[in-house]
Amino acid sequence: MSWDNLPFELYERIFKNLDFWDRKPLSLVCRRWNQAVFSRPLCRNLCIEVSRGDWGPSGDKEQVVVVDEGVVEASERDYRVAYVKWCKDSSPEVLTSINRMLRELDEKCLLEGLIIDAPLGQMLSDFFRTHGELLARIRKLQVSTDTMDSRLIADRCVLKMDQLETLFWRELVSSDYLQNKRPLFVIEAPKLHSAVVRFGDSDSDRGVTWHNGFMELAQTSSLKALKMHLHPRMWNRFFEQKLDAMEHLTISHKAQDLQTRDWDCMFSNMPNLKSIQMWEADDAMLEAIHRHCLQLRVLLLDNVDLTRGFLSVDRVFPRLEHLRFETAKIQSNRTLYLPILKHLEWFNIKNQNDHILNVAAPMLQTLRQSRNGDSDFNLTTKSPLEKLQLDVYASDIPGHFFQPFPTMRDLSIRVSSARPDLDRMVQHFRNINELVLIAYNAPLQCDQMLNEMFKHCNNVTAITLCGFNPNLELSFPVFAQIFRNRNLKSLKMFGLTITGNSCPVQLPPELETFELRHVKVMDVAFGAYVFPPDQPHRVVCIKSDDCCSYSSKDCD
Repeated sequence: MSWDNLPFELYERIFKNLDFWDRKPLSLVCRRWNQAVFSRPLCRNLCIEVSRGDWGPSGDKEQVVVVDEGVVEASERDYRVAYVKWCKDSSPEVLTSINRMLRELDEKCLLEGLIIDAPLGQMLSDFFRTHGELLARIRKLQVSTDTMDSRLIADRCVLKMDQLETLFWRELVSSDYLQNKRPLFVIEAPKLHSAVVRFGDSDSDRGVTWHNGFMELAQTSSLKALKMHLHPRMWNRFFEQKLDAMEHLTISHKAQDLQTRDWDCMFSNMPNLKSIQMWEADDAMLEAIHRHCLQLRVLLLDNVDLTRGFLSVDRVFPRLEHLRFETAKIQSNRTLYLPILKHLEWFNIKNQNDHILNVAAPMLQTLRQSRNGDSDFNLTTKSPLEKLQLDVYASDIPGHFFQPFPTMRDLSIRVSSARPDLDRMVQHFRNINELVLIAYNAPLQCDQMLNEMFKHCNNVTAITLCGFNPNLELSFPVFAQIFRNRNLKSLKMFGLTITGNSCPVQLPPELETFELRHVKVMDVAFGAYVFPPDQPHRVVCIKSDDCCSYSSKDCD
């Protein structure tokens, strides 16, 4: 049977394995393939633009263009999502055309999703009221709205969305003086599973103009994931209800508003939370999380201040598997016990009064730690570490790395403006497969470290060496020693200065990837030259036995 005669259902099964943008060119092969590519089962996320915005000739006024009705009527494609847009200066006739087109499209395709880009105001309220039946059936709603009017006047609108599962709501407000007393839109969605509510384009509060939200969710018992910018006067009644289905919570809020909310009451209503991510956190918030969220698996915190008591006693998070502290102040010499923790991220942390926090994590597999010279923490239990990323901004290295880690496979070290004693540390990672060494802002002589690695680590298959402002420094004998590793499959070197008498080196027979960029050879006999000579040149040797003598013709 030829491809032209395959059953239609088989086309759908084959095309289902491709992304839409990979499927789209196949629609040009023939009519049958076109019908399969744009069939209902494969086009649930296919969106049609009912209206779009174009800038006017002067560039300061946006004009809205509505799609020709004949295009919608003639199309045989089964669109499931519609995009509509209008601007502040749009005439009532534009909204009338959009409404008429949307009704015809819905009658033809039975829409499942709606994307709206429109200003806050009465026109948006009228639009929601006009399409109440459609809103009651759709599963996905995305709204991007904005206002520059500090005296916004519009009727309050209740959206009853019985089938809604996913919601994205973004507000762009130019002035934080716009403080409405109650929400303009209330969404009642008993089947809602996931919601995102933002005051801008960023997840965090950087650049956000804080105002009372114009949308609020009514009581919903099915919500599992909520990601939002939380103003202290927003959603108080919402968090007073029992949210037993809530599993994932992401919140960004202003630091000065930490004390304005009863976090203990709020987290007591979400006992089944498994993941929490927050920007700005303090002791009271962590106390509430620790007390009520007993199922917590993931805790990601940025801009943390734990200097007033939470860590003044030994703490246990019995189910936590992933913990991140970034840009934090702590004060503790107690123990944080994490019995099943697997991933720990510890960036830019300062433990005041030279205290050392003891972290007991016997199951830890991945550690990403930055060290800037301040006291922070110490691993007190032997962990089966498999992957380590260590960022060092001072000369000292955390003491817990001077012990054997036989399960370590990936080792990444980033050094900035420091000369740490790396050669004493690397000998404890005998079984590593991959080494990455990156240096910033200071010359780093890495002969001793690599010599220790050659002596103790026999399973290295990938090496990446990279230097910036200035380069990493390496003598030629040590450089040549790298190529004697018969297990090496990947070698990448960027920004190296190599000194001493040079000669051709033999590439290992199993080497699959070989990259050199901005490598300066300071040859005693021949002076200095850079390989490769042309900046955009990229060297990749695939299983080559050729000799490399630092010229591009040998590695082409």
